[in-house]
Amino acid sequence: MIENILNSKEINYSSNLSMDHLKQKIESHFEQSTLSFFGKFTSSSEFAAYDKWSVISWYVPNFKRKAAYLKGEILKSGKGTLIKLNIRSNTMLSIASIVSVVVGIIIIIAAGSNMRFLIIGSFFVLVGILYYSLGIFSRNRLRSNFEKILDLTKA
Repeated sequence: MIENILNSKEINYSSNLSMDHLKQKIESHFEQSTLSFFGKFTSSSEFAAYDKWSVISWYVPNFKRKAAYLKGEILKSGKGTLIKLNIRSNTMLSIASIVSVVVGIIIIIAAGSNMRFLIIGSFFVLVGILYYSLGIFSRNRLRSNFEKILDLTKA
């Protein structure tokens, strides 16, 4: 339930490449500046990537600003190599959409027959839906770009 609210998704992919070859392939793609995402290895078998799009333009220390994030782990399995991915959109998109919808519903309920407040409440609900849709779009964009570049198949 919380994964759906925070717009997070876990996916497993299988590969016929060995663990070392797959790691080299991922590293070589991370070094390219023409991709729509950046990435780096955080340990010998774990890596992180993020979309180039920024949702929040100003700099705040320790605050995630990119549209989507991906964490991956390369595991050895019986049939070959397994890549375990956790992909999520920016948490602020998910939280802002939920808060906006809740505030909009409260305004609509409290408005009664006042047309001005009904319009304002509807606007808040619409903005919340748009934020959540943008989060889904950015998460799926990062996932599909990562799949396309590495030619991955779901396990």
